[in-house]
Amino acid sequence: MYTPRQCGVKFDPPALVLYYVINATGKVHRRSMPLRNFSSESNLDDMVTNLKSGRHKRYLEKIPSEQIHRLLSKIQEQLPQQKDDDVISNNDVEDLNKLNDTELNKKKAEMDQVFEQHRVRAGDEGFQYDVEVDFENGKNVSGWDSDEEYSDPDF
Repeated sequence: MYTPRQCGVKFDPPALVLYYVINATGKVHRRSMPLRNFSSESNLDDMVTNLKSGRHKRYLEKIPSEQIHRLLSKIQEQLPQQKDDDVISNNDVEDLNKLNDTELNKKKAEMDQVFEQHRVRAGDEGFQYDVEVDFENGKNVSGWDSDEEYSDPDF
């Protein structure tokens, strides 16, 4: 069985941290429970229920739900508030080929708007013309790619 010693939070990335003692051995252990998909809009009651009923159940059964709720609210206060106008979905797994024309045009308009906001033009502050960048370790030598005199003229 486990006896909790301390319960705290970690802000980046959001996690609930528990120090507990294993009664059989008397050793103190630390368990970090990451809060995946936790945002300033998350429902704290649902998060507490999920934590206490999921795989962390045996560690959190002796900790009052109110204490976990209070700790999660402290994390939530530190998270940046997102405005609906500023948030554009950046879903890399979304297949734009499956959208109909109106939804696709809406997504393209959003992408164009973001592009124009980040675009740097001549005359803007921080603009540099003809930037050249040297990359370290740019050429890898491999056995099949050698610089021999012979080359295939048909290739």
